[in-house]
Amino acid sequence: MAIFFLLLYILLALTAIYYIVFFSLLYYWHEKKATFVVVPIIFTFYFFAIGFLVVAIASLAIQYLPNFLNLVIK
Repeated sequence: MAIFFLLLYILLALTAIYYIVFFSLLYYWHEKKATFVVVPIIFTFYFFAIGFLVVAIASLAIQYLPNFLNLVIK
């Protein structure tokens, strides 16, 4: 169980780094208007955001599904 929380903390740290880089790219695009470089990178970030949401929802479901089933069955 401790490894799960360690991986969750790593996932949260990587998410923070992701958003720092994402918003810095948005600011760079706002200042330089380098559309041919920055816009494809931003769409790549959307792909990773969706992947993060899928992993987060799946990990929450795995974590709390036994508790939810015990609550429903009783």
